[in-house]
Amino acid sequence: MKRLSIKMKVTIWYTGLIILMLGFVFTFIWLFAGQAVTYQAEKQVKKAVIESMEDISFQDRHFKRDDDFEFYEDGVSILIYNGNGTLLEGSLPSGFNDEEAVFAHDRIRTIVSKQTEWMVYDYQLNHDGQNVWMRGVMAIDPFAKTMNIIFLIVLVSIPILVLLAGFGGYWITKKAFKPIEEMNRAVNEIKDGKDLSKRIRLSGAKDEIHGLAETFNGMFERLEASFEIEKQFTADASHELRTPTSVIISHAEYALTQLDKPAEVKEALQTILRQSTKMSELINQLLQLARANQENVSITYETFDISELAEIVAEEMREIGEESDISIETDIEPNLKAEADQTLMMRLLMNLMMNGIAYNQENGFVKIKLYEENNQIIGEVSDNGIGIEKKEQEKIWERFYRVDSARTSTRNGNTGLGLSMAKWIVDMHHGTITVNSQLGKGSLFQFRIPKRRNE
Repeated sequence: MKRLSIKMKVTIWYTGLIILMLGFVFTFIWLFAGQAVTYQAEKQVKKAVIESMEDISFQDRHFKRDDDFEFYEDGVSILIYNGNGTLLEGSLPSGFNDEEAVFAHDRIRTIVSKQTEWMVYDYQLNHDGQNVWMRGVMAIDPFAKTMNIIFLIVLVSIPILVLLAGFGGYWITKKAFKPIEEMNRAVNEIKDGKDLSKRIRLSGAKDEIHGLAETFNGMFERLEASFEIEKQFTADASHELRTPTSVIISHAEYALTQLDKPAEVKEALQTILRQSTKMSELINQLLQLARANQENVSITYETFDISELAEIVAEEMREIGEESDISIETDIEPNLKAEADQTLMMRLLMNLMMNGIAYNQENGFVKIKLYEENNQIIGEVSDNGIGIEKKEQEKIWERFYRVDSARTSTRNGNTGLGLSMAKWIVDMHHGTITVNSQLGKGSLFQFRIPKRRNE
């Protein structure tokens, strides 16, 4: 069984509600309108009689009416009888038999005479033993006919109103749901075409539906950016791993053909070891960056001597720098204590110094400076290397991005992940990192982190 659409459900719901409301109104009219008409007729007859009595006076035990006395007013016939019930003045309405209507003082009655329903009201006037009856008579049939017409109109109008409500409501609902259908169409196009660049385009008033569409568009933008980053990340990681893998395979094959030459085999194994070390470093950094993407990643805070840590890193970098004729200089304020993750801070210093070595020139230098200012630990790593163009400086924090155009690892094993990792480490410690560089003159990287965790 096919399920009803939301538009149809809404239409059925409020159409049923309208039927219920109209049924209630009709029932109310049927039950109370007749009583209301009867009450109005009674009031009208009684009022006509009482107003007519004001034009009656008595003189010498005889009644006298004013010259402007009216025997017929607003559908009410006024009749004057003597005490014996004999009609003195006034004309009986056609079809009314007064012999069937016994007099009753100050009472309103309904009498059926000659198949016509009449409203009758009597009032007795007494003056010095002289009795006069005032009677008001009004046919109720016109009211009944009016009620029948009303009921007929209601019976005919209810189906028309229900149909109008149903079709009109469905049209309004369909128009209201049209933006959602447009959203569904756009989402299906994105899903089927796997094109996250498509967006939901809506026109008209800026209502809740437009707000939902804008939320979807924002989500698609973030998804597109994430997918593009992942695609680039996968392509770059594959590219970085391809070169050392090819070198390892080729040198392993070469070594197998030179088993009788120990020197050749040794050189091949050394090359394989270097490339394997490079791959291991790349994989470790990839794993660290993968963990960095997780929102629930935590760091281990401890208080340690960051000055001593910087000296250890500088000494280790000094050995690497000697291979490229790069000198390592230090200007480290002693006994600086920091509450941070010691392993990550070591990685931060190593990455910044390795970057200075990788993009330096022969007989160049890399200098690390560390000092305290306003309860912050400030570190600076400067070099006199190739420098970075102004337009490139915002991109250096991206993964696998390098200032040079080559897409392969540098001679020192730089993979283009060091600065990205450095920025993540600083961000995790609620600090900042900046670069100041001039092309051909070198670069200065400066990071600031709170000296204590809560500062």
